[in-house]
Amino acid sequence: MEIESKFLVPEEKDFKELENLSRLASYTISEVKAQLNEDSFLDTENKDIMASGYYLRVRKSSGEKGKWITIKSLGGFKAGTHRREEYVSFLPEGLSVLECPDLRIRNMIFEFTSGLDLFPLITLKQKRMIRQLKLEGKPIADLYLDKVNLKSESRKKIYSEFEVELKSGGTAEDLETIRDFLLSHYNLVENPFSKFERAYMFRENLPEKTLLDLRERAVCTQVANYKNIYGKQAKILLLLDSGSTQAELSLLLKIPEPEIEALVSRFEKERLSVFPFTGAKKKTLEKN
Repeated sequence: MEIESKFLVPEEKDFKELENLSRLASYTISEVKAQLNEDSFLDTENKDIMASGYYLRVRKSSGEKGKWITIKSLGGFKAGTHRREEYVSFLPEGLSVLECPDLRIRNMIFEFTSGLDLFPLITLKQKRMIRQLKLEGKPIADLYLDKVNLKSESRKKIYSEFEVELKSGGTAEDLETIRDFLLSHYNLVENPFSKFERAYMFRENLPEKTLLDLRERAVCTQVANYKNIYGKQAKILLLLDSGSTQAELSLLLKIPEPEIEALVSRFEKERLSVFPFTGAKKKTLEKN
């Protein structure tokens, strides 16, 4: 389980100050280690990994032979803290993702994709500065100060992020203390999204607040192909998510507006459970 707090750093002044940190509240900080990362996120053509509630990252870090393969769960942000399932393995040079030495990761990929081909979904680059936060010599957290570079066709975006990831010696109380200190001393913005989620929203030109989250959008896109009532409901949710109003959809689809309103109300309460056949994969994996 990955437990961390993430912040956007909108001003260069704060970025420079965080770059030169030597102490943070009562915690000491180790010397900085610089790292260049290139992250590729893979999925099937039909976004089956996202629809299962996860994403797959392959990271190439400067100075390392081979890559790191990681599976993380989507979402998981609450009250300033990210809590995500995380499965990590080193991938020696020359091996494909499907040849990952970690059997659990290989099984998860097959469970998500049913053996379908994987394709690059997004690639991002980041310059990362890594330090360790300690209290009385005990490692509490890893600090990551990142300059992230996103590209999507002709559009570019560069942003800065600061992460505090708890280690085994740290507690929720430590994270809360660190978060409160950072927010009171620097102009930071709590970031509710992973880098993958933010990059995907950038690529798709999505606003931060929408009716559907990324998993829900992937599931609805799949279900919308069904020639039944669930396909119809998924199309309605996708159209609403893209900005259509209930009144517009009522005229376009010749559906009474109260019926659309009832679907939205039910979805807001039950989320993907409105489709009785969704969620089975994730529940199965969580039991293993």
